[in-house]
Amino acid sequence: MKITVKRKAFLEEIPGVVEKLISEYGSSLKTIQIEEDEKGCYTVWATYESSTF
Repeated sequence: MKITVKRKAFLEEIPGVVEKLISEYGSSLKTIQIEEDEKGCYTVWATYESSTF
């Protein structure tokens, strides 16, 4: 089952957020998408494959 999680971050925090997602989900991590909103804040969407239901 694919699960998507959302993390909010400022531009300077994005590398740390991505690093934490990679260390937390490892090889089950499938995609990372970063979107900027109108206020200059970023949303990091991470999709991973879960083996538990």
